[in-house]
Amino acid sequence: MSKGKKIALIVSMVVVLVVAAVLNVTLLATNNKGDKQGDVVQTSFFQTSRLDRQTTRDYEIAELNEIINMEGDEYAEARKNAIAKKQQIVDAMETELLLETLLKAQGYDDVLVTVNANSDKVSVIVDKDELAREDTVRIYNVIATQASISHEYVRILSV
Repeated sequence: MSKGKKIALIVSMVVVLVVAAVLNVTLLATNNKGDKQGDVVQTSFFQTSRLDRQTTRDYEIAELNEIINMEGDEYAEARKNAIAKKQQIVDAMETELLLETLLKAQGYDDVLVTVNANSDKVSVIVDKDELAREDTVRIYNVIATQASISHEYVRILSV
Protein backbone atom coordinates (compact mmCIF):
# COMPACT_ATOMS: atom_id res chain seq x y z
CA MET A 1 0.00 0.00 0.00
CA SER A 2 1.43 3.38 -0.96
CA LYS A 3 2.09 6.02 1.66
CA GLY A 4 -0.56 8.29 0.16
CA LYS A 5 -3.17 5.57 0.61
CA LYS A 6 -1.99 5.02 4.18
CA ILE A 7 -2.41 8.71 4.94
CA ALA A 8 -5.88 8.71 3.41
CA LEU A 9 -6.77 5.63 5.46
CA ILE A 10 -5.52 7.23 8.70
CA VAL A 11 -7.41 10.46 8.03
CA SER A 12 -10.56 8.46 7.24
CA MET A 13 -10.22 6.50 10.47
CA VAL A 14 -9.87 9.73 12.45
CA VAL A 15 -13.04 11.12 10.84
CA VAL A 16 -14.96 7.93 11.64
CA LEU A 17 -13.73 8.04 15.23
CA VAL A 18 -14.88 11.65 15.63
CA VAL A 19 -18.32 10.82 14.24
CA ALA A 20 -18.58 7.85 16.61
CA ALA A 21 -17.67 10.01 19.60
CA VAL A 22 -20.25 12.67 18.67
CA LEU A 23 -22.94 10.02 18.21
CA ASN A 24 -22.00 8.46 21.55
CA VAL A 25 -22.40 11.77 23.38
CA THR A 26 -25.64 12.55 21.56
CA LEU A 27 -27.17 9.14 22.24
CA LEU A 28 -26.12 9.21 25.88
CA ALA A 29 -27.68 12.65 26.23
CA THR A 30 -31.01 11.53 24.76
CA ASN A 31 -31.04 8.29 26.79
CA ASN A 32 -30.28 10.09 30.07
CA LYS A 33 -32.89 12.75 29.42
CA GLY A 34 -35.70 10.27 30.04
CA ASP A 35 -33.86 8.51 32.88
CA LYS A 36 -33.93 10.66 36.00
CA GLN A 37 -32.46 8.30 38.58
CA GLY A 38 -30.51 10.90 40.49
CA ASP A 39 -27.28 12.79 40.65
CA VAL A 40 -25.08 9.69 40.51
CA VAL A 41 -26.22 8.86 36.98
CA GLN A 42 -25.90 12.45 35.83
CA THR A 43 -22.47 12.94 37.35
CA SER A 44 -21.38 9.66 35.81
CA PHE A 45 -22.69 10.85 32.45
CA PHE A 46 -20.63 14.05 32.58
CA GLN A 47 -17.50 12.24 33.74
CA THR A 48 -17.88 9.51 31.13
CA SER A 49 -18.53 12.00 28.36
CA ARG A 50 -15.48 14.07 29.26
CA LEU A 51 -13.34 10.95 29.41
CA ASP A 52 -14.66 9.74 26.03
CA ARG A 53 -14.05 13.16 24.50
CA GLN A 54 -10.49 13.34 25.86
CA THR A 55 -9.67 9.78 24.78
CA THR A 56 -10.90 10.51 21.27
CA ARG A 57 -8.97 13.75 21.08
CA ASP A 58 -5.79 12.11 22.39
CA TYR A 59 -6.08 9.46 19.68
CA GLU A 60 -6.73 12.05 16.97
CA ILE A 61 -3.76 14.15 18.04
CA ALA A 62 -1.50 11.08 18.18
CA GLU A 63 -2.53 10.14 14.64
CA LEU A 64 -1.98 13.69 13.42
CA ASN A 65 1.43 13.77 15.11
CA GLU A 66 2.33 10.60 13.18
CA ILE A 67 1.51 12.40 9.94
CA ILE A 68 3.32 15.57 11.01
CA ASN A 69 6.46 13.56 11.84
CA MET A 70 6.58 11.86 8.42
CA GLU A 71 9.71 12.80 6.52
CA GLY A 72 9.96 13.57 2.85
CA ASP A 73 8.86 16.30 0.49
CA GLU A 74 6.05 14.13 -0.87
CA TYR A 75 4.33 14.45 2.54
CA ALA A 76 4.52 18.24 2.75
CA GLU A 77 0.83 18.71 1.89
CA ALA A 78 -0.25 15.96 4.31
CA ARG A 79 1.86 17.54 7.08
CA LYS A 80 0.36 20.96 6.35
CA ASN A 81 -3.18 19.53 6.54
CA ALA A 82 -2.38 17.59 9.72
CA ILE A 83 -0.97 20.70 11.41
CA ALA A 84 -4.09 22.68 10.46
CA LYS A 85 -6.38 19.91 11.72
CA LYS A 86 -4.43 19.62 14.97
CA GLN A 87 -4.74 23.38 15.50
CA GLN A 88 -8.52 23.13 14.92
CA ILE A 89 -8.74 20.43 17.58
CA VAL A 90 -6.67 22.45 20.06
CA ASP A 91 -8.80 25.54 19.40
CA ALA A 92 -11.98 23.50 19.96
CA MET A 93 -10.59 22.12 23.22
CA GLU A 94 -9.73 25.60 24.48
CA THR A 95 -13.17 26.92 23.54
CA GLU A 96 -14.90 24.01 25.27
CA LEU A 97 -12.94 24.55 28.47
CA LEU A 98 -13.59 28.30 28.45
CA LEU A 99 -17.33 27.90 27.84
CA GLU A 100 -17.71 25.15 30.44
CA THR A 101 -15.94 27.29 33.04
CA LEU A 102 -18.00 30.39 32.27
CA LEU A 103 -21.29 28.47 32.30
CA LYS A 104 -20.43 26.84 35.62
CA ALA A 105 -19.69 30.31 36.96
CA GLN A 106 -23.24 31.24 35.93
CA GLY A 107 -24.46 28.77 38.56
CA TYR A 108 -24.99 25.51 36.68
CA ASP A 109 -23.93 22.41 38.61
CA ASP A 110 -22.23 20.75 35.67
CA VAL A 111 -21.95 21.56 31.98
CA LEU A 112 -20.50 19.68 29.03
CA VAL A 113 -19.69 21.68 25.92
CA THR A 114 -18.65 20.07 22.65
CA VAL A 115 -17.35 22.16 19.79
CA ASN A 116 -17.14 20.57 16.38
CA ALA A 117 -13.58 21.19 15.17
CA ASN A 118 -14.74 21.16 11.54
CA SER A 119 -17.55 23.68 11.89
CA ASP A 120 -19.02 26.27 14.22
CA LYS A 121 -21.53 23.86 15.77
CA VAL A 122 -21.69 23.77 19.56
CA SER A 123 -23.60 21.38 21.81
CA VAL A 124 -24.20 22.28 25.44
CA ILE A 125 -25.44 19.71 27.94
CA VAL A 126 -26.51 21.18 31.28
CA ASP A 127 -27.04 19.33 34.56
CA LYS A 128 -30.51 20.68 35.19
CA ASP A 129 -33.89 18.98 35.06
CA GLU A 130 -35.51 21.69 33.00
CA LEU A 131 -34.16 24.82 31.36
CA ALA A 132 -36.20 28.00 31.52
CA ARG A 133 -36.11 30.55 28.73
CA GLU A 134 -33.79 32.70 30.86
CA ASP A 135 -31.35 29.78 31.09
CA THR A 136 -31.18 29.30 27.34
CA VAL A 137 -30.77 33.03 26.76
CA ARG A 138 -27.94 33.15 29.32
CA ILE A 139 -26.22 30.17 27.68
CA TYR A 140 -26.63 31.62 24.18
CA ASN A 141 -25.21 34.96 25.34
CA VAL A 142 -22.12 33.35 26.87
CA ILE A 143 -21.47 31.36 23.69
CA ALA A 144 -22.12 34.31 21.38
CA THR A 145 -19.88 36.70 23.29
CA GLN A 146 -17.02 34.31 24.07
CA ALA A 147 -16.96 32.09 20.97
CA SER A 148 -18.65 34.36 18.41
CA ILE A 149 -21.00 31.58 17.37
CA SER A 150 -24.53 32.36 16.26
CA HIS A 151 -27.44 30.77 18.11
CA GLU A 152 -28.44 28.82 14.97
CA TYR A 153 -25.38 26.65 15.48
CA VAL A 154 -25.95 25.99 19.19
CA ARG A 155 -27.83 23.02 20.59
CA ILE A 156 -28.72 23.03 24.30
CA LEU A 157 -29.83 19.91 26.18
CA SER A 158 -30.64 19.35 29.82
CA VAL A 159 -30.19 16.13 31.75
